[in-house]
Amino acid sequence: MSTHRRARNIVGLAMLGAFALLASACATSTPGDAPTSTPDPSSDDAAVVEKLVGLWGESASGQPHLEFAADGTVTGSDGCNGVTTTYSVNGDRVDLARFASTLKACPGVDDWMRGVRAVALDGDVLVIMDAAGAELGSLPRSS
Repeated sequence: MSTHRRARNIVGLAMLGAFALLASACATSTPGDAPTSTPDPSSDDAAVVEKLVGLWGESASGQPHLEFAADGTVTGSDGCNGVTTTYSVNGDRVDLARFASTLKACPGVDDWMRGVRAVALDGDVLVIMDAAGAELGSLPRSS
């Protein structure tokens, strides 16, 4: 077997191993993963989810917004980069896992939402907070 072919086989095996490792990492559960079951409709958590589901902010280009789904997922934009994550309800506070995000450079865009780790509902306003609970800003419910 030629040296070139042997090197190519080694690279292929290394890539296969990397994909297997990535797949096993994705299969493990971590805090902040999407809920695995639908909350009991009579529970307080279900009432919070019902109020939370929908679009907050404006989905127009360049505008920060978050859209919460009943399945525990969140998508949106920080005004520049697309974001996606999961959430879990903990009483009146909703905790968000770290965002997966695109990495576009956006000069002049205020990326205040980058630190979001929790949200709380205040009527038709979504209060955005960091991990310590400090308020970063807010988004109105979209009509």
